[in-house]
Amino acid sequence: MATPQSVLSRPISVYSFPPSLLAHLAVRSIQDAQQEETTDAARPAAVTPSNPAPGSLRCQTCPGAGFETVEEQRNHFKSDWHRYNAKAKLTGRAVSAEEWEGMVEGISSISGSASSSSSGSSHSQPQSKLSRLLARQTLNPDAKGAVDSDEEAEIEDRKRRAQLRTAVVWFSPSKPIDELGVPKDTQFGVHRALFPRYESAADYLQALKSMQLDESPVEEQEERRITMLMVAGGHFAGMVVGLRPRGKGEKQEVKGAGDVRIIHHKTFHRYTTRKKQGGSQGLNDNSKSKAISAGAMLRRYGEQALQEEIRALLLEWSVDIALSERIFIRASTHGKKSFWGYEGAVLDKTDDRIRTFPFPTRRPTQQELLRCWHELTRVKISHLSAETLAALDEEYIASLQPKTKPIKPTPQPIAPAPVAAPKLSAEEEAKIARTKRIDEMVRKGRVEALKPMYEKYPAEIDSTLLGVAASSSQEEMIRYLILEAKVDPTVTLDNGKKAYELASTKGARNMFRRVAYDNPSLWDWTAARVPSGLSEEAEAAQNQKKADRRKGMREKLKERAAARAVEEEEKEPEPVQPAVPASSGSGPQKLGGAGGAAGLAGLSAEMRQQIERERRARAAEARFKTAPAA
Repeated sequence: MATPQSVLSRPISVYSFPPSLLAHLAVRSIQDAQQEETTDAARPAAVTPSNPAPGSLRCQTCPGAGFETVEEQRNHFKSDWHRYNAKAKLTGRAVSAEEWEGMVEGISSISGSASSSSSGSSHSQPQSKLSRLLARQTLNPDAKGAVDSDEEAEIEDRKRRAQLRTAVVWFSPSKPIDELGVPKDTQFGVHRALFPRYESAADYLQALKSMQLDESPVEEQEERRITMLMVAGGHFAGMVVGLRPRGKGEKQEVKGAGDVRIIHHKTFHRYTTRKKQGGSQGLNDNSKSKAISAGAMLRRYGEQALQEEIRALLLEWSVDIALSERIFIRASTHGKKSFWGYEGAVLDKTDDRIRTFPFPTRRPTQQELLRCWHELTRVKISHLSAETLAALDEEYIASLQPKTKPIKPTPQPIAPAPVAAPKLSAEEEAKIARTKRIDEMVRKGRVEALKPMYEKYPAEIDSTLLGVAASSSQEEMIRYLILEAKVDPTVTLDNGKKAYELASTKGARNMFRRVAYDNPSLWDWTAARVPSGLSEEAEAAQNQKKADRRKGMREKLKERAAARAVEEEEKEPEPVQPAVPASSGSGPQKLGGAGGAAGLAGLSAEMRQQIERERRARAAEARFKTAPAA
C-alpha cells in the first residue's frame, strides 16, 4: 500500500485513482454537508444491522451492504435498492435491505393490478416503481427531513441547484484519517464535465469508480479516448487522446506531451479575422454591409477554406470520434457550423458526449490542448476545514438567489412654502398703474393725452416707449417722442436692437428718416442705425416715380390685352355663309331688309372681312371704356 506521501506527492489522474483511497471516498455535496449536523442527532443509532453481510467489499450508500466479489458489488450498484438510496441519501433517509423489501411489497400491493395490466416494457417498470417510492417519501409529511414551508422548500431547491451547477464535484474521505493515510480535512475534486449528466450528487461516486482504467491490456480499437477540438480567430487545434498513459517503450511524437498517449493531433490556421477588429468576416458581413475590399475577400476565402479543412479532418477522425467517451469543443456560435449542421456531419449537436471546456482557454494550439488535458484529468486537492467549507457553501447558495434591487423609499414631495408677495406702497402701486397707462397711450398713438403726462413725469418717458411706438407704427408718436420729449433713439433696448430696427412698417421707418433729415445734429443718427435722412421733396419724388411706374404698367397691360384680342379675332375661321335662295320678284318684301348675315349676302369676301374687323374693334374699344382704372 502506498504511503500518504507517495499518494499526494504526485498528480493523481481521474482515471487512475489509488484503490485504497477510492474505496473510502464519498461525495461531498452541499446538501450532505449542511444536513449532517442536523440529521446526526435524529438518525437512528442502529441503521447498520448487527450481522452485516460477509465480505471485504462494502457499499458506502446502502447500510449493511457487503460483497464477496467485485461482480456482486457491480450488480448491487445496478439494483433499485442502491439507486433509491443514492437519491434518498441527500435527505438522510437511506434504508436497509429489510426496510427496502417492506417498501417494495407495499408499492407492489398498491399498484399490483395496474402493473399487471400495463402494456409498458419491463425496463420502465423498475424505474416507475423507484419514482413512486421517491415521490411517496417526498410527499409524506412525517418523513424525516421533509420540508414544512415554502421558504424551506425554496432553500432546498437552491441547495440542489447549487450542487449541480458547480464545475467541480468534490469527494472527501468517509473513514477516520488514520486509516486513509491522508491529512485531515482533505478534499478531492473532479471536473463535472467528465461525468454523465446526473440529477443527484450521490451518483457521481459510482460513476467515478466505473471510470477507472482496467489493469488488463486492451486492443487499440477498444482503447478509451477523449477528443478535444478548438477553433477561434482562424486558428484550429484538434487532438484525440487515449486515457491509458503512454508506456516507456512507446515513441512520443508530440514535444512536451510526456506520458500522454496522443492518437491524433492536427493544427492549422487561415486568415479569417482582421487585426484589432475581432469576429469573423462572415459575422461582419451579416451585421453590416458586405465589404468589397481585397482583404475582405481574402478573409471570406480563408473562412470557407478553414471550414472545409475542419470538416475533412473530422471525417478522417470519424472512427476515433465515435469511440470517444467525451468530446470537448471550444467554438463560437458561428464557428460551430464547422462541426455540425451540414450534410454528412460527423457530429450532432444533440450528442450527449459533447461538452464545453469548464475553464477559460487561450488561442487554439497544440500546447493549449495539452494544458487543457492536464487541467481536465488531474484531480484537484484542497485542504479546507469544515467551518471554511460551510461558509463557502452558504456564500455560494446565497449567490444563486435572484438578486432583487432594493426598493428605494420614494421621498415625499415637499410642497414649497408659499412666497408672500411683497407688499407695495401706495406710491409704488401708483407708479405701476401710471406706467401701464403711458404704455397704452403710446401703442394707440394718443399724442395729446401723453403731453400732460410728459410735463408731469418726464423721467418716465424713455427709449423703451420709443421702441413701443416704432413696433406699433405710430408715426406721429415717433415724431413727438424724438422732437418734443427728447427721447434718445441711440439707446440699445433690452432685446439688443435700436428703436429704428423695431419699426414694423415703411411709414414708421420713413418717419425716423424725415426727423433725421430735418434735425441732423439732434442725435447721432448713424449710432441710431437710421440709414439716411429723407426730405419731403425726395419722398414726394419717390412717390411720384412709383405712381408713374404703376401707370405705365397699367398702359402696357391694356396694349397687350388689345393686341391679344385682335390676334384671337384674326385666327377665327371665316363663317360659312348659307346659300341664299333666289327670291322671286313677286313675293312680299319686309322693310329694313335682311339683318345679320343676310345683310352681307350680296357683298364680296373682302368687304365682309373688313366690316367684321371694324365691328370687333368697336367692341374692344367699348370694353376698355367701361373697364375700371387700375
